[in-house]
Amino acid sequence: MSEEALGGAPARNVLTVRQLNEQISDALQAAFPRTVWVRGEVQRLPFDAATRQHVYFELHETGRSGAAEYAVAVALMGWDRQKFGLGRFLDGTDRDLQLANQLEVCLECRVDFYPKFGKLTLKIVGVDPTFSLGRLEARRRQTLAFLAAHDLIEANRRVPWPELPLRIGLVTARGSAAEQDFLTGLQASPWAFTVVARGARMQGEQLEAEVTAALRHLQAEAVDVIVITRGGGSRADLSWFDQQDLAVAIAGCRVPVLTAIGHEIDRSIADEVAHVSCKTPTAAAEHLVACVDEAAARVQRAALGVARLAQNLLDEAHARLADTGRLERVVHAALREGRAQVRQDAARLQGAVSSRLSAGQALLADRRARLAAAAVTAVARRRDRLATFPALLGGGVAVRLQLARQRQAVQVARLEREPGRVLADRERRLLALATQARLLDPARLLARGYTITTAADGRILTSAAAAPAGTTLLTRFSDGVVASRVDAGDDNPPPDGSSGDPTRKGAHSGGKKAKPEANPGQEPLFR
Repeated sequence: MSEEALGGAPARNVLTVRQLNEQISDALQAAFPRTVWVRGEVQRLPFDAATRQHVYFELHETGRSGAAEYAVAVALMGWDRQKFGLGRFLDGTDRDLQLANQLEVCLECRVDFYPKFGKLTLKIVGVDPTFSLGRLEARRRQTLAFLAAHDLIEANRRVPWPELPLRIGLVTARGSAAEQDFLTGLQASPWAFTVVARGARMQGEQLEAEVTAALRHLQAEAVDVIVITRGGGSRADLSWFDQQDLAVAIAGCRVPVLTAIGHEIDRSIADEVAHVSCKTPTAAAEHLVACVDEAAARVQRAALGVARLAQNLLDEAHARLADTGRLERVVHAALREGRAQVRQDAARLQGAVSSRLSAGQALLADRRARLAAAAVTAVARRRDRLATFPALLGGGVAVRLQLARQRQAVQVARLEREPGRVLADRERRLLALATQARLLDPARLLARGYTITTAADGRILTSAAAAPAGTTLLTRFSDGVVASRVDAGDDNPPPDGSSGDPTRKGAHSGGKKAKPEANPGQEPLFR
């Protein structure tokens, strides 16, 4: 008898777990007889999803707070992967999209409920690449607008590019093909590049933080250029380089940044804000090598220009030196002026010495005579006074007289010595003046090869104009005097500027050899 028949509570429909799960599965199949399109943000996607047979992850929907409020399990089964060709969205062979964490996607799924475990799963049978690309493009445009508003797009390009970028900072995945291609391109050049490498992930959630940290580190390493490079990939891979904070870090870098993300057609925001953008790692290496090649070519051109300039200056100097006629005329004129000045100075010096010597001799003779007269007068006066002392003093002062006489004798001796000392001093000064006069004596200059030219009446000749044709010249040498006559063709001085030379053209010697004689009163003309 049932509980309801016994007047109790109504009968309960108790289901087993299997029955409940099967009814849920039937209800879901009835509710979702066909595939559905579901959009959400990829989370928990394994890093090695491309190599797994079955791939399990989640789709999340975030709320206003930014945190995930809803989630559903998603699976890409191996057979569906083969049947619908979905592997290209995992291994990067699709040029538009590659599934990655934090990527918003739109997936075609079958709603599947596994009764044994009571697990609801969306099984992927299709992917809409255009949905993800549209969302990425919207975010890209928003980031570009932010950078333009803050004048950051051209910021890194305003950093001066180095003349010789030989110390390179490299940001890439360590051990990757991109790193090898870049290093091979540099090593193939003849230049001594130095590469400071800093490893960073080139896709995924850590890309932004690791690349930004690498930029800070390499700036502290004082590199010339920073290169950010990776291999090829899909448009979704490229989207990791569209992040705003990464773009701001590149724009604010104090060192020029060169990007080589590995896309032939598309440009990332990182490319837009970098100083230089290349398509591949190899192209980046070739660009740096070309920069150094250009710098070397500039140095070579500058060296050739300096060599040509130096040669031109040498040619001009040789041309100036070839004009010896003008130089000879200038030298002869300078010599003539110098000799005339020497003759004038010598004449003035000789006159001054002769005058001072004569004045000194006269003064010395006068002082000597005055001193001798004064000494004789003083001695006579002393003797006269001594002669009167005995009569004045008498015999009582004989001793005192004797002492006085002794003192007088000392004084007389002193007076007799004093004129001699003064005369000796004056004689020393006279000898010094005489020595100075001998040093300045023109005869010494005659002994050194100079001559004095005068007319027959003894007049000193100081220029060629003072000796017209027919004039008899007397040329004094150190060992004698030579007479010569000026002919009509001798009006102009010879090219060497000398005058009064008895060996010049039109002159003939006469007279006879005589002993040299000193005449300090005569003013010579020096040659």
